Amino acid sequence: MGWGEMQLIPNEYNDEFRSIDETILRLLNERKLLANGKRYFPTKEIMEEWATSYELDIPTISWLMHSLNERSQPKMPNEPGELLSVLPIMKKTVVDGFEYSLTHAMQHKNASIVFLEIEQVQGEEMNGHVRPQLLLEVKGNQEYYVRRNGSHGGGGQAQVRFMVTPPLPNNINECSLGLIPYAAPMEYPPKEIILDQEVVFE
Repeated sequence: MGWGEMQLIPNEYNDEFRSIDETILRLLNERKLLANGKRYFPTKEIMEEWATSYELDIPTISWLMHSLNERSQPKMPNEPGELLSVLPIMKKTVVDGFEYSLTHAMQHKNASIVFLEIEQVQGEEMNGHVRPQLLLEVKGNQEYYVRRNGSHGGGGQAQVRFMVTPPLPNNINECSLGLIPYAAPMEYPPKEIILDQEVVFE
């Protein structure tokens, strides 16, 4: 069987889409000029109102607002670099039946890796899968940039890692830490690998 000729995928972009996209770009530029380098973020109540009005979930709205606030963000390192120390954080809170614990940070040369543990505290058995749509927020004397650095879990609990740059100060009380809704709408779900073969240990 010979090779067939590749067919171009038709592009149905038209003037209606162009008009919408130009409006979006114009508004983005207006917001950037108005912000003048500062970060402006809507309250939880405003995002709840938008979620209802526009049929979007709050983590997606939060992701979009954070994207609008991104300025000339420095390129985050691919690797945190040499491990220098371990910084205890030990901050804990309970929200809606789940306990959130920021346990510690691995202090590397280029960045900090912060560890979050989430565990269900209700007595009921957990049948679903905990999927944290959260981002660590760090506020301090300088600007911190954060990205997710891996997660896993199951059975009513989850662990999430965040990479923070520049590294956190050794006195963690110089910063305030929190978790905010965050979910990139185009984010692909992680590949699932099913291990179902019999294993015999000799």
